[in-house]
Amino acid sequence: MSAIPSWRELVLAWGRLVAGDESITLGDRCQQEEKRVEQHSKNTHQGKGLVLVLQDLSSAAPFELSAKSSDEAAQDYCWSALVLSAAFGFRVVPGQSYYLYLQAGAWTLSLISPDEWGHRLPGTYVGTCDLRIDMTWSLAFDQSIVEGSPVHDALLQYLTGIREQLLQSGSWEALLRRGERHLPYQQRVLTTALASSLRQSLALSGQSGVPPGVPALGHAIDAFGAAAV
Repeated sequence: MSAIPSWRELVLAWGRLVAGDESITLGDRCQQEEKRVEQHSKNTHQGKGLVLVLQDLSSAAPFELSAKSSDEAAQDYCWSALVLSAAFGFRVVPGQSYYLYLQAGAWTLSLISPDEWGHRLPGTYVGTCDLRIDMTWSLAFDQSIVEGSPVHDALLQYLTGIREQLLQSGSWEALLRRGERHLPYQQRVLTTALASSLRQSLALSGQSGVPPGVPALGHAIDAFGAAAV
């Protein structure tokens, strides 16, 4: 029986899909990679599962990428990572709104808005999240978040942790190579797509080598609360 490729090998396979001859379409590369994996894992149930993983990675490919400064990428990384740390088990798609809640100290992403929940809210409403087509997330915070509130304190705690992570990484390349093995499947696929998006946007701006920073919470809430892009 053929060995089952690891998640790292799958991500490397994904890298092969988005690299190479630009005359070959992404769809063609996906088909080629699927055939390679099917041949590698022929006659195994796992092989079918690996093809589905590659299909999910393909569907999460970022589109319409634009150049981003290191500061812009850091802002996207901070809030995208927050959304992807939330608990959810459904498939997300660009162009649809999702709703972030804080429940018993844990982040939860829901398809249901606060108005639809009514008095049965699953936790304190944090804000509305939208997945952009470049596979980064926008987060429009609820206007009820004020300094000293449980949500504000939880966001401060989150930013403290993400600041340490960014400082310890020292560079974007080290940060984006990390991966998040502890995350559930859907979140891992989306984290891989996020890393690909930011890596390419930083390359377009020529700021791949600029160390990442962390936006201040007050500024971030004002910026994201003003509009969800």
